Amino acid sequence: MANIVVVGAGVSGLTTALLLSKNPAYSVTIVAKHMPGDYDIEYTSPWAGANFSPHSNIENGTWERNTFPELYHSLILNRSKDLESGAAMSHAADPDAWYKDVVPNFRVVPSSELPPGYDSGISHSSVCINAALYLPYLASQCLANGARISRAELSHIADAASLHHSGKLADVVVNCTGLLASKLGGVMDTKVVPVRGQTVVVRNEATPMIATSGTDDGPDELCYIMQRAAGGGTILGGTYQEGNWDAAPDMEIAARIMKRAVE
Repeated sequence: MANIVVVGAGVSGLTTALLLSKNPAYSVTIVAKHMPGDYDIEYTSPWAGANFSPHSNIENGTWERNTFPELYHSLILNRSKDLESGAAMSHAADPDAWYKDVVPNFRVVPSSELPPGYDSGISHSSVCINAALYLPYLASQCLANGARISRAELSHIADAASLHHSGKLADVVVNCTGLLASKLGGVMDTKVVPVRGQTVVVRNEATPMIATSGTDDGPDELCYIMQRAAGGGTILGGTYQEGNWDAAPDMEIAARIMKRAVE
């Protein structure tokens, strides 16, 4: 049996561990500094909206192309209380988007249906995950499959090999540290940078999910509305501030976010 250590307990880490733990030939340990239920600026998954909206180009869209069918066709059907389907609109979007054959019900929005001030738009079915429920669900499924979860703060990726629950060295270490890959010894990935995305969570329900291509409030401010599944409220966004580690909310930005959503 192969001993595997997965480093990181965000969506990527827990999903990786879950898929591996389904194979009886693998013994899986998840090691992470932050766990479901934690809230820290370094732990990005709990803060996610989290809807499916591709941001990559066709050359780099392999992950989205492979991930969406799993989310939409498998998790949606089996875990409807944690995930739900909706519609996502992106104004000024490419009518010939590379993912038009990936998402269901892709269509170009006629000009007669566009809100005032917008030139173009697309619509398609998507998903919006309630991360507060989804992370514990993933962890519970890993445990049900026999995986072990432990909290540890690593200074170097090489340290992970000695943390398998069997007490033996791991045969494989999978790095799913996400944002912390920029700080982890032995990795120190300079291409990984924080993107500060301030949002506002409200109790109101709002459908469909909507995202616009930009705002008049600056190049790093966005407008989107995403209703989370299972009573998780609605996420109003937002900002996209590269390189910004500031965890404190900006009340002026929050006011602009809500104003844009209402308008």
